[in-house]
Amino acid sequence: MGTCVALHAATRCDPLKEPVILIEKDRLGAGSSGRSNAIIHQGYGDRQLAGMARDALKVYAGLEQNTGRSVGYRRTGVLLLAGRDDAAAQAELDRNIEMQSSIGIDARRVEAEEIRGIVPGIEIEDGSVGAFEPEGGFVDSARTIQAFATLARDRGAATRIGVKNPTILVENGRAIGVETSAGTFYAPMIVLATGPWTPFILRDFDIDLPLRVVRTQQHFIRMPIPSRDDEDETAFDSSDSSEFETRFIPDPLDRMPVAHPVVFDLQKGLSIRCDPSEARTRVERLGFKQLPDVSDPEQLGSEVDPEFIRWARESVSSRLPIYETMPDVGSQAAWITLTPDERPIVGPIKEMPGLYVATGFSGNDFQLAPSIGEGMAQMLMGEPVSAFDPEFFSLDRFQQAGT
Repeated sequence: MGTCVALHAATRCDPLKEPVILIEKDRLGAGSSGRSNAIIHQGYGDRQLAGMARDALKVYAGLEQNTGRSVGYRRTGVLLLAGRDDAAAQAELDRNIEMQSSIGIDARRVEAEEIRGIVPGIEIEDGSVGAFEPEGGFVDSARTIQAFATLARDRGAATRIGVKNPTILVENGRAIGVETSAGTFYAPMIVLATGPWTPFILRDFDIDLPLRVVRTQQHFIRMPIPSRDDEDETAFDSSDSSEFETRFIPDPLDRMPVAHPVVFDLQKGLSIRCDPSEARTRVERLGFKQLPDVSDPEQLGSEVDPEFIRWARESVSSRLPIYETMPDVGSQAAWITLTPDERPIVGPIKEMPGLYVATGFSGNDFQLAPSIGEGMAQMLMGEPVSAFDPEFFSLDRFQQAGT
Protein backbone atom coordinates (compact mmCIF):
# COMPACT_ATOMS: atom_id res chain seq x y z
CA MET A 1 0.00 0.00 0.00
CA GLY A 2 2.78 2.42 0.84
CA THR A 3 4.60 1.98 -2.45
CA CYS A 4 1.36 2.20 -4.47
CA VAL A 5 0.29 5.40 -2.72
CA ALA A 6 3.78 6.86 -3.22
CA LEU A 7 3.73 5.95 -6.92
CA HIS A 8 0.37 7.53 -7.66
CA ALA A 9 1.02 10.58 -5.48
CA ALA A 10 4.40 11.18 -7.12
CA THR A 11 2.75 11.00 -10.54
CA ARG A 12 0.60 13.97 -9.52
CA CYS A 13 3.16 16.02 -7.58
CA ASP A 14 6.07 18.28 -8.50
CA PRO A 15 9.14 16.58 -6.96
CA LEU A 16 10.64 19.93 -5.99
CA LYS A 17 7.57 21.80 -4.77
CA GLU A 18 5.57 18.82 -3.48
CA PRO A 19 8.04 16.02 -2.73
CA VAL A 20 6.70 12.58 -1.88
CA ILE A 21 8.72 10.69 0.73
CA LEU A 22 8.21 7.01 1.51
CA ILE A 23 9.51 6.08 4.97
CA GLU A 24 10.18 2.41 5.78
CA LYS A 25 11.31 1.06 9.16
CA ASP A 26 13.32 -1.84 7.77
CA ARG A 27 13.63 -2.83 4.11
CA LEU A 28 10.84 -2.67 1.57
CA GLY A 29 8.79 -5.85 1.86
CA ALA A 30 10.12 -6.80 5.30
CA GLY A 31 6.64 -6.90 6.83
CA SER A 32 3.43 -8.76 6.12
CA SER A 33 3.27 -7.74 2.43
CA GLY A 34 6.64 -9.32 1.72
CA ARG A 35 5.45 -12.61 3.24
CA SER A 36 2.12 -12.60 1.47
CA ASN A 37 0.94 -15.31 -0.91
CA ALA A 38 0.19 -12.40 -3.27
CA ILE A 39 -2.57 -14.37 -4.97
CA ILE A 40 -4.30 -12.28 -7.62
CA HIS A 41 -7.93 -13.28 -7.94
CA GLN A 42 -11.28 -11.60 -8.49
CA GLY A 43 -13.48 -14.04 -6.60
CA TYR A 44 -15.18 -11.58 -4.27
CA GLY A 45 -18.85 -11.60 -3.42
CA ASP A 46 -18.89 -7.82 -3.06
CA ARG A 47 -19.18 -5.90 -6.31
CA GLN A 48 -16.91 -3.07 -5.13
CA LEU A 49 -14.05 -5.39 -4.17
CA ALA A 50 -14.50 -7.57 -7.26
CA GLY A 51 -14.22 -4.51 -9.50
CA MET A 52 -11.05 -3.33 -7.78
CA ALA A 53 -9.53 -6.81 -8.06
CA ARG A 54 -10.44 -6.89 -11.75
CA ASP A 55 -8.60 -3.59 -12.28
CA ALA A 56 -5.59 -4.79 -10.28
CA LEU A 57 -5.26 -7.90 -12.41
CA LYS A 58 -5.08 -5.72 -15.52
CA VAL A 59 -2.34 -3.64 -13.91
CA TYR A 60 -0.21 -6.66 -13.00
CA ALA A 61 -0.74 -8.42 -16.31
CA GLY A 62 0.40 -5.39 -18.30
CA LEU A 63 3.00 -3.89 -15.98
CA GLU A 64 6.10 -5.44 -17.54
CA GLN A 65 5.14 -4.51 -21.09
CA ASN A 66 4.08 -1.00 -20.06
CA THR A 67 7.00 -0.19 -17.74
CA GLY A 68 9.71 -2.82 -18.28
CA ARG A 69 9.37 -3.90 -14.63
CA SER A 70 8.57 -7.54 -13.91
CA VAL A 71 6.45 -8.40 -10.90
CA GLY A 72 6.43 -12.15 -11.54
CA TYR A 73 2.80 -12.26 -12.62
CA ARG A 74 1.81 -15.84 -13.40
CA ARG A 75 -1.49 -16.57 -15.10
CA THR A 76 -2.03 -20.01 -13.58
CA GLY A 77 -5.77 -19.73 -13.05
CA VAL A 78 -7.51 -19.70 -9.66
CA LEU A 79 -9.99 -22.38 -8.59
CA LEU A 80 -12.46 -21.81 -5.74
CA LEU A 81 -13.66 -25.27 -4.70
CA ALA A 82 -16.92 -26.11 -2.92
CA GLY A 83 -17.70 -29.59 -1.63
CA ARG A 84 -20.46 -31.89 -2.86
CA ASP A 85 -22.64 -31.52 0.23
CA ASP A 86 -22.19 -27.79 0.81
CA ALA A 87 -25.33 -26.44 -0.88
CA ALA A 88 -24.96 -22.99 0.68
CA ALA A 89 -21.40 -22.57 -0.62
CA GLN A 90 -22.41 -23.74 -4.08
CA ALA A 91 -25.33 -21.31 -4.19
CA GLU A 92 -23.10 -18.43 -3.09
CA LEU A 93 -20.53 -19.44 -5.69
CA ASP A 94 -23.19 -19.24 -8.43
CA ARG A 95 -24.39 -15.81 -7.24
CA ASN A 96 -20.85 -14.49 -7.20
CA ILE A 97 -20.07 -15.80 -10.68
CA GLU A 98 -23.17 -14.06 -12.04
CA MET A 99 -22.17 -10.75 -10.45
CA GLN A 100 -18.53 -11.05 -11.50
CA SER A 101 -19.46 -11.85 -15.08
CA SER A 102 -21.70 -8.78 -15.17
CA ILE A 103 -18.69 -6.51 -14.56
CA GLY A 104 -16.40 -8.15 -17.07
CA ILE A 105 -14.64 -10.78 -14.96
CA ASP A 106 -13.86 -14.05 -16.71
CA ALA A 107 -15.20 -16.59 -14.20
CA ARG A 108 -17.22 -19.71 -14.78
CA ARG A 109 -18.74 -22.62 -12.88
CA VAL A 110 -16.90 -25.90 -13.32
CA GLU A 111 -18.13 -29.39 -12.43
CA ALA A 112 -16.10 -32.24 -10.96
CA GLU A 113 -15.00 -33.73 -14.28
CA GLU A 114 -13.68 -30.40 -15.58
CA ILE A 115 -12.00 -29.66 -12.25
CA ARG A 116 -10.03 -32.89 -12.58
CA GLY A 117 -8.79 -31.69 -15.96
CA ILE A 118 -7.87 -28.24 -14.65
CA VAL A 119 -5.97 -29.62 -11.63
CA PRO A 120 -4.49 -32.99 -12.65
CA GLY A 121 -4.38 -35.49 -9.80
CA ILE A 122 -6.88 -33.67 -7.59
CA GLU A 123 -9.06 -35.89 -5.38
CA ILE A 124 -12.66 -34.64 -5.28
CA GLU A 125 -16.08 -36.24 -5.00
CA ASP A 126 -18.58 -36.25 -7.84
CA GLY A 127 -20.94 -33.37 -7.21
CA SER A 128 -18.16 -31.00 -6.13
CA VAL A 129 -18.21 -27.70 -8.03
CA GLY A 130 -15.90 -24.76 -8.43
CA ALA A 131 -15.53 -21.24 -9.73
CA PHE A 132 -12.59 -20.97 -12.10
CA GLU A 133 -10.84 -17.75 -13.13
CA PRO A 134 -8.44 -18.56 -15.97
CA GLU A 135 -6.77 -15.13 -15.74
CA GLY A 136 -6.06 -15.35 -12.01
CA GLY A 137 -2.76 -16.37 -10.53
CA PHE A 138 -0.15 -14.63 -8.41
CA VAL A 139 2.69 -12.14 -8.38
CA ASP A 140 6.01 -12.23 -6.57
CA SER A 141 5.40 -10.09 -3.50
CA ALA A 142 8.96 -8.78 -3.05
CA ARG A 143 9.45 -8.00 -6.75
CA THR A 144 6.09 -6.23 -6.90
CA ILE A 145 6.92 -3.99 -3.95
CA GLN A 146 10.32 -3.18 -5.42
CA ALA A 147 8.79 -2.46 -8.83
CA PHE A 148 6.25 -0.01 -7.42
CA ALA A 149 8.97 1.68 -5.34
CA THR A 150 11.25 2.01 -8.37
CA LEU A 151 8.46 3.46 -10.48
CA ALA A 152 7.68 5.91 -7.66
CA ARG A 153 11.33 7.02 -7.59
CA ASP A 154 11.29 7.38 -11.37
CA ARG A 155 8.50 9.92 -10.89
CA GLY A 156 10.40 11.87 -8.27
CA ALA A 157 9.51 10.18 -4.98
CA ALA A 158 12.21 9.57 -2.39
CA THR A 159 12.50 6.45 -0.24
CA ARG A 160 14.08 6.45 3.20
CA ILE A 161 14.93 2.96 4.45
CA GLY A 162 15.70 1.95 8.04
CA VAL A 163 13.78 4.84 9.56
CA LYS A 164 12.38 3.77 12.93
CA ASN A 165 10.30 5.05 15.84
CA PRO A 166 7.85 7.31 14.00
CA THR A 167 5.95 9.83 16.10
CA ILE A 168 3.36 12.10 14.51
CA LEU A 169 3.94 15.78 15.15
CA VAL A 170 0.79 17.79 15.88
CA GLU A 171 0.30 21.54 15.94
CA ASN A 172 -3.05 23.14 16.73
CA GLY A 173 -4.71 19.75 16.31
CA ARG A 174 -3.27 19.17 12.85
CA ALA A 175 -0.65 16.64 11.78
CA ILE A 176 2.37 18.53 10.47
CA GLY A 177 5.06 15.87 10.19
CA VAL A 178 6.73 12.78 11.59
CA GLU A 179 9.65 12.62 13.99
CA THR A 180 11.82 9.54 13.49
CA SER A 181 15.18 7.99 14.25
CA ALA A 182 16.46 9.68 11.08
CA GLY A 183 15.21 13.14 11.96
CA THR A 184 12.02 15.08 11.38
CA PHE A 185 10.01 15.00 8.17
CA TYR A 186 7.56 17.89 7.86
CA ALA A 187 4.60 17.39 5.54
CA PRO A 188 1.09 18.83 5.13
CA MET A 189 -0.30 15.33 4.48
CA ILE A 190 0.74 12.05 6.11
CA VAL A 191 -0.46 8.58 5.12
CA LEU A 192 -0.07 5.71 7.57
CA ALA A 193 0.17 2.49 5.58
CA THR A 194 1.69 0.77 8.56
CA GLY A 195 -0.39 -2.40 8.96
CA PRO A 196 -0.19 -3.87 12.48
CA TRP A 197 1.80 -0.90 13.78
CA THR A 198 -0.99 1.59 13.01
CA PRO A 199 -2.80 1.38 16.38
CA PHE A 200 0.51 1.71 18.22
CA ILE A 201 1.41 4.88 16.34
CA LEU A 202 -2.02 6.40 17.06
CA ARG A 203 -2.50 5.32 20.67
CA ASP A 204 -0.97 8.52 22.13
CA PHE A 205 -3.66 10.61 20.41
CA ASP A 206 -6.71 8.72 21.69
CA ILE A 207 -7.52 7.65 18.14
CA ASP A 208 -8.90 4.14 18.38
CA LEU A 209 -9.28 2.18 15.16
CA PRO A 210 -11.25 -1.08 15.24
CA LEU A 211 -8.28 -3.23 14.24
CA ARG A 212 -7.28 -6.73 15.21
CA VAL A 213 -3.83 -8.10 14.41
CA VAL A 214 -3.62 -11.88 14.02
CA ARG A 215 -0.78 -14.31 13.43
CA THR A 216 -0.87 -16.40 10.27
CA GLN A 217 1.27 -19.37 9.32
CA GLN A 218 2.41 -20.82 6.02
CA HIS A 219 4.01 -24.18 5.39
CA PHE A 220 6.16 -24.93 2.36
CA ILE A 221 6.33 -28.28 0.59
CA ARG A 222 8.54 -29.11 -2.38
CA MET A 223 6.61 -28.35 -5.56
CA PRO A 224 6.23 -31.27 -7.98
CA ILE A 225 7.94 -30.54 -11.28
CA PRO A 226 5.32 -30.66 -14.04
CA SER A 227 5.88 -31.78 -17.59
CA ARG A 228 6.27 -28.95 -20.09
CA ASP A 229 4.61 -30.43 -23.13
CA ASP A 230 2.42 -27.43 -23.87
CA GLU A 231 4.52 -24.32 -24.09
CA ASP A 232 3.12 -22.69 -27.22
CA GLU A 233 2.05 -19.53 -25.39
CA THR A 234 5.35 -19.02 -23.60
CA ALA A 235 7.86 -20.19 -26.19
CA PHE A 236 10.53 -17.60 -26.92
CA ASP A 237 13.86 -17.94 -28.66
CA SER A 238 16.27 -15.80 -26.67
CA SER A 239 19.33 -16.73 -28.73
CA ASP A 240 19.17 -13.38 -30.54
CA SER A 241 17.21 -10.79 -28.61
CA SER A 242 19.29 -7.78 -29.66
CA GLU A 243 16.43 -6.32 -31.69
CA PHE A 244 13.93 -6.46 -28.81
CA GLU A 245 13.38 -3.86 -26.11
CA THR A 246 13.98 -5.28 -22.63
CA ARG A 247 10.28 -5.11 -21.80
CA PHE A 248 9.50 -7.59 -24.60
CA ILE A 249 12.05 -10.22 -23.48
CA PRO A 250 10.42 -12.69 -21.05
CA ASP A 251 11.95 -12.83 -17.59
CA PRO A 252 13.30 -16.38 -17.05
CA LEU A 253 11.82 -16.37 -13.54
CA ASP A 254 8.38 -15.82 -15.07
CA ARG A 255 8.78 -18.91 -17.30
CA MET A 256 9.49 -21.46 -14.57
CA PRO A 257 6.96 -24.33 -14.68
CA VAL A 258 4.02 -24.28 -12.26
CA ALA A 259 2.54 -27.57 -11.07
CA HIS A 260 -1.12 -26.51 -10.92
CA PRO A 261 -3.47 -23.52 -10.54
CA VAL A 262 -4.03 -21.72 -7.26
CA VAL A 263 -6.66 -23.60 -5.24
CA PHE A 264 -8.93 -22.10 -2.59
CA ASP A 265 -10.47 -25.16 -0.94
CA LEU A 266 -13.59 -24.17 1.00
CA GLN A 267 -14.25 -27.74 2.11
CA LYS A 268 -10.86 -28.24 3.76
CA GLY A 269 -10.27 -24.58 4.61
CA LEU A 270 -6.92 -24.15 2.89
CA SER A 271 -5.23 -22.33 0.05
CA ILE A 272 -2.58 -23.96 -2.15
CA ARG A 273 -0.28 -21.80 -4.24
CA CYS A 274 2.82 -22.84 -6.18
CA ASP A 275 5.98 -20.77 -5.74
CA PRO A 276 8.09 -21.78 -8.76
CA SER A 277 10.97 -19.38 -8.08
CA GLU A 278 11.63 -21.30 -4.84
CA ALA A 279 10.53 -24.72 -6.19
CA ARG A 280 7.97 -24.97 -3.41
CA THR A 281 4.23 -24.81 -2.74
CA ARG A 282 2.69 -22.59 -0.06
CA VAL A 283 -0.10 -24.00 2.13
CA GLU A 284 -2.15 -21.69 4.36
CA ARG A 285 -5.48 -21.70 6.20
CA LEU A 286 -8.50 -19.93 4.78
CA GLY A 287 -10.34 -17.60 7.15
CA PHE A 288 -9.37 -15.97 10.42
CA LYS A 289 -11.49 -17.61 13.13
CA GLN A 290 -8.76 -19.87 14.49
CA LEU A 291 -5.92 -17.36 14.32
CA PRO A 292 -4.38 -16.03 17.57
CA ASP A 293 -4.14 -12.32 18.30
CA VAL A 294 -0.79 -10.54 18.20
CA SER A 295 -0.41 -8.02 21.01
CA ASP A 296 2.94 -6.70 19.80
CA PRO A 297 3.98 -7.02 16.13
CA GLU A 298 7.62 -6.59 17.14
CA GLN A 299 7.38 -9.90 19.00
CA LEU A 300 5.82 -12.01 16.24
CA GLY A 301 8.27 -14.89 16.48
CA SER A 302 9.30 -17.09 13.57
CA GLU A 303 8.32 -20.47 15.00
CA VAL A 304 5.45 -22.33 13.34
CA ASP A 305 3.27 -24.68 15.37
CA PRO A 306 3.94 -28.40 14.76
CA GLU A 307 0.15 -28.92 14.77
CA PHE A 308 -0.22 -26.50 11.87
CA ILE A 309 2.51 -28.28 9.89
CA ARG A 310 0.76 -31.62 10.40
CA TRP A 311 -2.58 -30.12 9.39
CA ALA A 312 -1.05 -28.51 6.28
CA ARG A 313 0.58 -31.73 5.12
CA GLU A 314 -2.48 -33.89 5.76
CA SER A 315 -4.89 -31.42 4.15
CA VAL A 316 -2.94 -30.79 0.97
CA SER A 317 -2.00 -34.46 0.55
CA SER A 318 -5.60 -35.60 0.88
CA ARG A 319 -6.59 -33.15 -1.87
CA LEU A 320 -3.51 -33.57 -4.07
CA PRO A 321 -1.90 -36.95 -3.23
CA ILE A 322 1.25 -36.13 -5.19
CA TYR A 323 2.33 -34.03 -2.19
CA GLU A 324 2.46 -37.08 0.10
CA THR A 325 6.03 -37.84 -1.02
CA MET A 326 7.22 -34.26 -1.35
CA PRO A 327 9.59 -33.10 1.42
CA ASP A 328 8.99 -30.15 3.72
CA VAL A 329 11.03 -27.07 2.83
CA GLY A 330 10.26 -24.66 5.64
CA SER A 331 7.55 -22.55 7.20
CA GLN A 332 7.00 -18.94 8.19
CA ALA A 333 4.74 -16.78 10.32
CA ALA A 334 3.27 -13.41 9.37
CA TRP A 335 0.67 -10.88 10.47
CA ILE A 336 -2.69 -9.88 9.07
CA THR A 337 -4.52 -6.75 10.19
CA LEU A 338 -8.31 -7.18 10.32
CA THR A 339 -11.34 -4.96 10.72
CA PRO A 340 -14.69 -6.25 12.09
CA ASP A 341 -16.21 -6.43 8.59
CA GLU A 342 -12.92 -7.46 6.90
CA ARG A 343 -13.00 -4.33 4.75
CA PRO A 344 -10.03 -1.95 5.04
CA ILE A 345 -10.06 1.52 6.53
CA VAL A 346 -8.89 4.03 3.94
CA GLY A 347 -9.14 7.79 4.21
CA PRO A 348 -8.71 10.77 6.53
CA ILE A 349 -8.71 10.75 10.31
CA LYS A 350 -11.17 13.56 10.94
CA GLU A 351 -9.97 14.14 14.50
CA MET A 352 -6.55 15.08 13.12
CA PRO A 353 -6.58 16.98 9.81
CA GLY A 354 -3.67 16.12 7.55
CA LEU A 355 -3.54 12.49 8.68
CA TYR A 356 -4.75 9.58 6.51
CA VAL A 357 -4.69 5.82 7.01
CA ALA A 358 -4.71 2.76 4.75
CA THR A 359 -4.94 -0.29 6.96
CA GLY A 360 -6.93 -3.40 7.87
CA PHE A 361 -6.78 -5.13 4.48
CA SER A 362 -7.51 -8.57 5.91
CA GLY A 363 -5.07 -10.29 3.56
CA ASN A 364 -6.34 -8.54 0.41
CA ASP A 365 -3.41 -6.17 -0.08
CA PHE A 366 -2.23 -7.11 -3.55
CA GLN A 367 -5.72 -7.43 -5.06
CA LEU A 368 -6.65 -3.91 -3.91
CA ALA A 369 -3.33 -2.03 -3.90
CA PRO A 370 -3.43 -0.46 -7.39
CA SER A 371 -6.90 1.01 -6.83
CA ILE A 372 -6.13 2.07 -3.26
CA GLY A 373 -2.92 3.81 -4.37
CA GLU A 374 -4.67 5.71 -7.14
CA GLY A 375 -7.72 6.60 -5.03
CA MET A 376 -5.65 7.76 -2.08
CA ALA A 377 -3.57 9.99 -4.36
CA GLN A 378 -6.78 11.46 -5.78
CA MET A 379 -7.95 12.09 -2.22
CA LEU A 380 -4.69 13.78 -1.22
CA MET A 381 -4.75 16.04 -4.26
CA GLY A 382 -8.36 17.07 -3.69
CA GLU A 383 -9.51 15.34 -6.87
CA PRO A 384 -12.77 13.41 -7.21
CA VAL A 385 -12.03 9.86 -6.04
CA SER A 386 -12.87 7.51 -8.91
CA ALA A 387 -10.62 4.53 -8.16
CA PHE A 388 -12.86 3.38 -5.28
CA ASP A 389 -15.86 4.50 -3.25
CA PRO A 390 -14.48 6.49 -0.26
CA GLU A 391 -17.59 5.80 1.83
CA PHE A 392 -17.15 2.05 1.39
CA PHE A 393 -13.78 2.18 3.20
CA SER A 394 -14.41 5.15 5.51
CA LEU A 395 -13.78 4.91 9.24
CA ASP A 396 -17.19 6.56 9.67
CA ARG A 397 -18.95 3.25 9.04
CA PHE A 398 -17.74 1.97 12.41
CA GLN A 399 -18.26 5.19 14.29
CA GLN A 400 -21.84 5.47 13.03
CA ALA A 401 -22.48 1.88 14.09
CA GLY A 402 -20.97 2.55 17.51
CA THR A 403 -18.08 0.17 17.00
